[in-house]
Amino acid sequence: MRLKTEIKEKNTTQEWIAGKIGVPFGTFRKWLTRKTYPDIKQGVEIAELLNTSAEYLVTGSDREILSVEERNLVRDYRKLDKADQENITLAMGAWLRKGKSFP
Repeated sequence: MRLKTEIKEKNTTQEWIAGKIGVPFGTFRKWLTRKTYPDIKQGVEIAELLNTSAEYLVTGSDREILSVEERNLVRDYRKLDKADQENITLAMGAWLRKGKSFP
């Protein structure tokens, strides 16, 4: 099951996830055994804690999402005025045209 795999890969525990989203561990275990299912909000919270997408946990597709650092960059970019956003876009375009890649 993808959820168990993600929990293991992220070096966390089922108990920790259950506690973070505020559900009893018994409830979480029922989700893992597919006896019951979390609601959408809980599913999204679980995915965020595991830094993956709810779509991936449900369907197995679209595993890649933005990292916390990438989300912070997007958030900060959106706070800029249009002129500064344009300057960043132009600078990135020039950088990429030189054959450079971002680390």
